[in-house]
Amino acid sequence: MSKSWEELGRRVQDARKQAGLTQSELGAGLDLDRTAISKIEAGQRTVDSLELVRLASALRRPIGWFVTDPIPSIVSRRQGREDLVRAEDLQLEQLALDVEQLIALGVLTPPAQPAAKIESLDQAELVALAARKRAEVSELEPAWDLTRITERLGLYVFVLPFAQANATPAEGSYVALERGGVALVSAAGDSGRRRFTIAHELGHHVLADEFAPEWVVSGGTSEREKVINAFAIHFLLPRPAALDRWQRHRGDEDPRGAAIHIAVEFGLSWSAACAQLHRVGCLREPNYERVAPISPSGADFMERGLRVRSDVDAPLVPPDYAAAVIRALRRGKLGPTRALELLHGTLDARDLPPERPLSLESMTSEIDALPER
Repeated sequence: MSKSWEELGRRVQDARKQAGLTQSELGAGLDLDRTAISKIEAGQRTVDSLELVRLASALRRPIGWFVTDPIPSIVSRRQGREDLVRAEDLQLEQLALDVEQLIALGVLTPPAQPAAKIESLDQAELVALAARKRAEVSELEPAWDLTRITERLGLYVFVLPFAQANATPAEGSYVALERGGVALVSAAGDSGRRRFTIAHELGHHVLADEFAPEWVVSGGTSEREKVINAFAIHFLLPRPAALDRWQRHRGDEDPRGAAIHIAVEFGLSWSAACAQLHRVGCLREPNYERVAPISPSGADFMERGLRVRSDVDAPLVPPDYAAAVIRALRRGKLGPTRALELLHGTLDARDLPPERPLSLESMTSEIDALPER
């Protein structure tokens, strides 16, 4: 919970800037002058419960976000670097706080996740196979229903539109919690790209990274990012599966046809599929240089009786997380408005279960978190 009015003020300032409002504009919507907003942001003016409700509404954030401590790893990244306080950082932080709220309510329990150590590309392959085994996914089968699989490993993945468009392309990011981890993946791009990004963020989770704020995944050039990319592709298309399917689809006779079948079955982008098949020795030169540059068309899929599928269309929230929200609602630990906030448009109000009276504890917990006057 917030330790001071100064911290609450910093939260107000972050939210205001990401909303694109000046102090005067925010104040006008709340019947406060610019000086009052300035003092709130500086921690020099207290905020009562009604003002907090109005601030939360104006800035489109849950009340709890203002009165809960920021995730330490995100704070350490942006401390003293105002230019790095991105809308996506705050969005990821809010998702992490939402997951922690469900854990605190006793409706969500992340599984234990032993940390792994990867220092080479060969180790990345072994760790990816071990992660599949822990998630109970065969090394010969595709990893569909990917966000359910990552939940088995303690990673809660959200595929959502980003809060604010940026000049820099953005794909995803990860933050570790005391128990489990949370990843935010952009709704933009095709399914294969999103699946790779999810597997990449799973790599950060398995390696117990505290905060992975790269946002642009596929272009990572550091050695660690290369290792994590290797983990991601071996998790999505393990070597045993690639060799098995290459033989099944007569890849040596029809390398392009086999690669198309494999890319569709395993939910990969064309570039990722070709690169992995090349890496494991299936798509050799000169076939690789001939096949990889030409992406398959709709006619290629139709000719082979294939349909491209997606399990990561936005808006997408983790399935166990979604079930936990409904449990909390049924038990009177959350109200319908908050439940809909947590579900991010995946359910309509008319589809919610009958409302149960909120417990006194759930109604007062956020307001009680205000600092003492």
